[in-house]
Amino acid sequence: MKFSSRIVLFLSLVLAQGVFALTADQVLEKSKAWFKSGKAWSLNFKAQVFQADSPDIRTQSGSLVVAEGDKFKLDLSGIKFYSDGESLWQWNVDQKQVLIKAVEDLSSSLHPSELLFKYLNCKVLEMGEAELSKQKLWTLKLDPSKYAGQFTKMEVWLSKKDYSPVRLYTEDPAGNASWYNIVDLKVVKNISNDDFKYKSVKGVDEIDMR
Repeated sequence: MKFSSRIVLFLSLVLAQGVFALTADQVLEKSKAWFKSGKAWSLNFKAQVFQADSPDIRTQSGSLVVAEGDKFKLDLSGIKFYSDGESLWQWNVDQKQVLIKAVEDLSSSLHPSELLFKYLNCKVLEMGEAELSKQKLWTLKLDPSKYAGQFTKMEVWLSKKDYSPVRLYTEDPAGNASWYNIVDLKVVKNISNDDFKYKSVKGVDEIDMR
């Protein structure tokens, strides 16, 4: 019995070591490498926002194409955004109106690249595992001190298959928490600057506010 118990204990230790054969830092580095494999990235997402002073949960879904250099196309219900890195076009579909602004005036809370890339700049505090929709994931709790004043907690769930982000969690100093579920995240290898510019539509007014 003692011999059998020792074998079971030994096997348990071996299996435990195998699960975490990669360190948390190595997992994060592999996620950085995944992003370096393309020039842009496309995804669909669903956001859930939990307000600290309300029991209500706000939800929002949309699609996004994003590249480095403040370039993105963001499609939400009733509103679309385009940015070529210098100018931002905000198309209010129902109002048939486009507002043109400078990207530097864009709120960071709306900035898609802020959402997608920020976790890559953080240190890992703790690593674990999870499963979502039969997909095996690494969970990384992060040190948000780099973004002090904006976030008090950050977490990312990465695919064990390719280390791409599947879920992102943030909490701000007021206690408001957000979960972003990412679906169909893909690398875009060929894209041009014109793909991030709004193209005039007949019957839609354009107001330049730059």
